[in-house]
Amino acid sequence: MSESTVDAAAAALRLGAISIPAKFEAIGFMSYAGEMKKITFTMPFREVAERLTFERLLTRHDFDAESLTTPGQRDISEKHAEKIATFLSDTVRPYLGTLTIAIPEDQVKVDVLQAVAVNVWLVKFVVPMTSENPIVEDGQHRVKGLTDAWRRVMNDSPAEEFAEARKMLEKSSIEMTLLLEGNAAVLSTIFVKMASTRPISPSLIAIMDSSAVQNRLGQQVTRNSAYLSDRTAYLGAKAAQELAASKGKKYDPLYPAAAVRSAAAAIAGVGVRDRTPDQREDILNQIFTERANGERRSLDEVIKATAEEIATILDYAFTRIPGWREVADNRMTASQFKAEYVHSSAAGLHVIANVLAAAQLAGVGHHHVVEEIAKLPWRRDDLREVSQDGEDVKVHQLFEDTLVRTVFDTKTGQWKAGQAGATRGAYEEATRKVISMLARIDGLSALNDRSVLTRLGLVTAGRGRPRKK
Repeated sequence: MSESTVDAAAAALRLGAISIPAKFEAIGFMSYAGEMKKITFTMPFREVAERLTFERLLTRHDFDAESLTTPGQRDISEKHAEKIATFLSDTVRPYLGTLTIAIPEDQVKVDVLQAVAVNVWLVKFVVPMTSENPIVEDGQHRVKGLTDAWRRVMNDSPAEEFAEARKMLEKSSIEMTLLLEGNAAVLSTIFVKMASTRPISPSLIAIMDSSAVQNRLGQQVTRNSAYLSDRTAYLGAKAAQELAASKGKKYDPLYPAAAVRSAAAAIAGVGVRDRTPDQREDILNQIFTERANGERRSLDEVIKATAEEIATILDYAFTRIPGWREVADNRMTASQFKAEYVHSSAAGLHVIANVLAAAQLAGVGHHHVVEEIAKLPWRRDDLREVSQDGEDVKVHQLFEDTLVRTVFDTKTGQWKAGQAGATRGAYEEATRKVISMLARIDGLSALNDRSVLTRLGLVTAGRGRPRKK
């Protein structure tokens, strides 16, 4: 910003408030988005949290298909808003990005102070008390989250509990953009377009976001594992290939980061009880908290220790289980592994992870379990002949209709086992089969104890509707 621009802004502030009663006013930069004017400005967190709220100066409506005049949005998710409030209460970097609000141009008084660039002006604007409230165009969950966070740290807690959070929020500001637009159809279209940006993939979230304990566990398992650290996918193929090339490596992905994360959580004790990511997070928090209290260690120390233990278990399995063993020895690429072995899918990884979790719960040695897992038929061409409806057909020796589905290829005249589909019910049934087979071996019968299967989530505790197969 030039010195003359700063002087103009300072002069405007010295002049004091415009003589008309105002809902709010600010100094900002006015520019265009095509035909639409917009003003970008910054406000202290406190002022936004206390004044620009849905209860006071902002308005929102759930979208109403019968209304042609009222701008509407999707409904608010209380759970999502709570995540934002929790983030703001915990972090020392409470950044939310730009909040976008909108109001008809004739409802705002704008005074141009100085031109600062082509089609950009320094302005002072006022939303008079007689104007309607602006609506939230983008950021309704953030508005609710920041409002709730402010109330939490200022009013709803003991003075000491959120002292650091109060300090961080009081020194923070929020960027705002005011669209000078009142056409409901235009605003609804803009909202849909802004909310329809390409979503971040679950695997990239698993690698980037350290706010969730499941992500932190997955990240540390990936980094600690000798065989997963360079073979876990989280970028698009092109970007991943370029990144690997810049490091002098070849991109050869084995499993997506999201699959590694959930497999690590399973081994940590979640098993298959995680019907949703939130449920997985709650169960892991309980597991880690109990261990932290029992060992008198911090949560970070427990997550780190658990990740190291899981990485050690998985690395041992990689040196023993067919397919993994060849990849670990660089005698087979990931692409070849995927073509030849049924545990190359995320579902297959989850079967092995949950069997290892059963070993943990049963107090059985992981090495013994891995050695027996290695003896099972993991190759896609491990088929057997059966009779179905008076016809001889081939099926997989162990994983038919769970991890694989065998079909006859008329072009080659051969039976081939393809993926059966990565449904939860399928890999849970495959896990049951593996546990049942291993439990017949001396020293491993505890794997199939009802208490173990219940804690793993394969058997429902007490009465209830039977789990679907």
